[in-house]
Amino acid sequence: MNWKKGDLLVVSVVLLFALALLVVRALPAAAGDKVLYIERNGEIIEKIPLSDSLSERITIDISGGEANIEIEDGRVRMLPLSKKLCPQGICSHVGWVERPGEAIVCLPNRLVLTIAGGEQEEILDGVAH
Repeated sequence: MNWKKGDLLVVSVVLLFALALLVVRALPAAAGDKVLYIERNGEIIEKIPLSDSLSERITIDISGGEANIEIEDGRVRMLPLSKKLCPQGICSHVGWVERPGEAIVCLPNRLVLTIAGGEQEEILDGVAH
């Protein structure tokens, strides 16, 4: 296959763009103005400012039991629920989330954890509420 200058230019631009996306994704999340929204049954029940120094475990009442949320170093995760409360446990398998726009959803219990901050918070407020 013969490569032309235009082909090489397009391939180079695409590769540089992909590399830039990987670098941005690998950078640590800014911890300054992140907020955790905890939503149950479509209603925000808690709004918690996240910081690197915050270390907390929150218990949320859900139908049939309780869900435990762990906050540490500006990141959030859902601790495993019993099979009775969450049969597949997808929400706890998500692991830690820390960037604005990331979310953990426990569909059987209608529980949503969303991280917002900066422009993402404006989008969340404008679209979802």
